[in-house]
Parts: sequence; C-alpha cells; structure tokens
Amino acid sequence: MPIPHSVYSIQKAHRGIVLAILALLFFGGCISSETKPSATISSTKVFSSPEEKISLPVFEFPIPQNEWEKNYLGVYGSGNCKVTQINSPVLIIEIFSMYCPHCQRSAPFVNDLFQNIQKRTDLKQKIKIIGIGIGNSTYEVDLFKNKYSIPFPLFSDQDGSISRMLGVSSTPTFIGAKINRDGTTERFYFASGEFTDAANFLSELVNLSGLKQEDKQ
Repeated sequence: MPIPHSVYSIQKAHRGIVLAILALLFFGGCISSETKPSATISSTKVFSSPEEKISLPVFEFPIPQNEWEKNYLGVYGSGNCKVTQINSPVLIIEIFSMYCPHCQRSAPFVNDLFQNIQKRTDLKQKIKIIGIGIGNSTYEVDLFKNKYSIPFPLFSDQDGSISRMLGVSSTPTFIGAKINRDGTTERFYFASGEFTDAANFLSELVNLSGLKQEDKQ
C-alpha cells in the first residue's frame, strides 16, 4: 500500500531535524565531551628525545586590527602573518569553541593564566597566549571574547583547517610551543581538558618549556 505523501514529508522533516542537531553538535559544541575539571590539566606528553620532538605546524592568522594586540604579539601591518612571526620564545595556544561548555567554564581560569604571566616581569615578554576558535566564525569568536572578557587575541578557525594541522580532536586543548629565533618550532606540551589552578599550570608550562624561572617579581 503506498505511503501517503504527508508521511514522506514528516519523515523528511524528522531527518532534517536530526541532521541539523548532529551538525550543531559537531561544528558548534565540544568536539569531545570527555574533558573533566582538574587542578592541573591531564594527558600531558613531553617530547624529550630528539626522535620524539615534534615541530609546531606553521599556520597563518590575520594580523589583529587592535593596536594593543598587535603590540602584544609583536606583529604589524595588515593581512596575514605566520605563527612563527609572533615575537615570543614561548607560545601557548588554546583551541576552544564558543559553544563548548568546558571552554566556557574554563575561561576565567585561562584569563587568570594570562594575568599571572602579565604580572611577572620575568615572564611577560617570554610567554604569549592566543586562542583559536574551531568551527567558529569571526563573529562567534568576538562574542566569546566579549562575553568572557578574554584579554588575549582570539582567531577564527571556521573551517577547522588550523585545528586539523595541530592534531586537535577535543576542546579545550592547550598547546605549548617554543619559537626559536631561526624560525623553527618545538612543541613541548599538548593536552586536552580544563585546569582550575592557573599558578600551578603556569609553573608546569615554564618548567616544560625550559625557560629560566626567576624569583617572582
């Protein structure tokens, strides 16, 4: 017996709703929901031997229009620049999504990490932070920045190409890399999850990066 056309329409509408929900979960929310709060972030892997050392893939991002952000990163002019042009021996990258509840919850702690670095005269010129919004448009990244008062530069990765280059599969993910004067890079930290103690996390990053840590100023 033929199925009435109205039934086909309902089935098609249901499929459309399911596909829309799946797309929202994949592109808008956390890539993985397995992250849990902890005092320090988990899943750290340190690359210590020459055979294990991994370079940070060189990606490009638009030069910020904000003058403070330009000065913070040490990049100038307009257009795009490479991550290796950031004027800092150590770079911390947060991969986030504005729709990810873990990223939203950890935003104040990441802000604390930035402030802890900025108030240290021995570190503020040696460690910089940027955020990459996976699957987020520039508009969405700006919404996240304004809502959570993010003090460091954030960039859109709407098509996910940067995150794929970096090997990220969940949000938030934190990456630590050394940027050498000759333009080479070395990734010394890669972990997914939240942290709740910015001071301890900063000490861990400093130790893993090899930066000489002076007395707190």
